[in-house]
Amino acid sequence: MSRDWTPEETRAASEAMKRAGQMSYEEVVAEATRQMIEQFSEIQREGHFPCPRCGHYRMNADPIRNALSRRVAVQICDQCGIAEALEDAIGERSPLTMWNIAQEPEAYRRARN
Repeated sequence: MSRDWTPEETRAASEAMKRAGQMSYEEVVAEATRQMIEQFSEIQREGHFPCPRCGHYRMNADPIRNALSRRVAVQICDQCGIAEALEDAIGERSPLTMWNIAQEPEAYRRARN
């Protein structure tokens, strides 16, 4: 049976990965999250989903009326599009791991017929 790693153990493993020329733990998680979001973008127009960034049902059925994320190729609601622009203006980007799709991925799975 496995156990959860302490933050210190995770940090030490991440630093060892970096020293070995590999991606850090944080970089691995960020890349996996980016890939998951990009996979979602392939089915996004096939159903009514919440905004992958904030989780609210603000997405317009007409894709041209939604914002395109500045972080990854996926549509987000207009409010999140504005938030991303403001984050870029002040130079503080929130990580993809904080997006609702990363926190609640089951809400973004396509219903099987």
